[in-house]
Amino acid sequence: MSSKKKILILIDWFLPGYKAGGPIQSCANIAFALKNEYGIYVLTADTDHGDIQPYSDIIPNKWLTNIDPLIHVYYAKKKTLSARQLAREINETEADYIYLNHLFSPYFVLLPLWLKYIGKIKSRMVVCPRGALYDSALTVKKYKKIPFLFLFKLLGVHKRVLFHATNDREAAAIKKYFPGSEIIIANNLPKIDQPQYVSCNKTKGIIKCIFIARIVPIKNLLYLLNCLEKVKATVELTIIGPVEDHMYWEECKKKMAQLPANISIENMGTKQNDQLTAILQQHHLFILPTTGENFGHSIFEAMLAGRPVLISDQTPWLQLNKMNAGWDLPLNDPNGFVKAIEESAGWDQQQFDEHAKASWQYAHQFITNPNLIKEYHQLFA
Repeated sequence: MSSKKKILILIDWFLPGYKAGGPIQSCANIAFALKNEYGIYVLTADTDHGDIQPYSDIIPNKWLTNIDPLIHVYYAKKKTLSARQLAREINETEADYIYLNHLFSPYFVLLPLWLKYIGKIKSRMVVCPRGALYDSALTVKKYKKIPFLFLFKLLGVHKRVLFHATNDREAAAIKKYFPGSEIIIANNLPKIDQPQYVSCNKTKGIIKCIFIARIVPIKNLLYLLNCLEKVKATVELTIIGPVEDHMYWEECKKKMAQLPANISIENMGTKQNDQLTAILQQHHLFILPTTGENFGHSIFEAMLAGRPVLISDQTPWLQLNKMNAGWDLPLNDPNGFVKAIEESAGWDQQQFDEHAKASWQYAHQFITNPNLIKEYHQLFA
């Protein structure tokens, strides 16, 4: 019998899913990074975010090792998912640690928290809000979230769990809503398989930009389009990501139709994660003027692929300009975004390669930091 301690990760969506973006990648990276030291179990649903049909070639309601021999995944059949079923699987796993993602999932966060509160779960419970407590996130469906946070605090649930904050900003948000909580800061684990640096042709006066994110207001595509309206250089923008807010997407399409002739746009829809590196390497600049990111996996993966980024200052990736890796700018200065796009469009081949290689090197230093894994050993100690 294995002497490894067990970690049970609960998350609404997991591999091979990809449409929920960062949370899937974060949890997958944890699973792969810790699989040799811990017994890794993942309890999830059999359907990707926003989909009706379940994953093909996945047997539901059964523990599988199809992703990796050391990672056990239970895909609960979404159509028949019940609290009783999840409670049974949670208890039968007999995990030493239960790792919860986000704060507002009825089945994969609220249910296990309730079971912990009434004494039905003895495991150590770790809760990672994943940016759910940031002001930008709480403005969405605020009428539901604020009462829950009040009840959470009133019942003292926060005193029965360990909070995982992925940075100082998130730790401050946890303290704001749940003072006195036990918090450990451990940076998000990124993808660590970095490709070799690959350049692409850069003509002065032309810039190929790429936006990779879910189409929702928080990702701020409309803000980017409004900025592009003022850009004089030739810009080719590629958009990748699932449309989640259809009214917002209609607004974006109206703005696209009004853009001047020097701005061209291609919408590629959704792409699986393993396709993104090759697509990124065909572009010069990744742009995401987000209103808030807990980590920003697409931002980091752009740098990992050797591409400079133009982002807001509402992410952990700050002072990029000092390292020639891009820009992190305040959203109240749209002209700053316009100037950055104009500047990058003006790069010649040598200038582009200098910024692209600097981005690749910045990401390389991040993934080779030995403290990243040590923080997770402390979290599950």
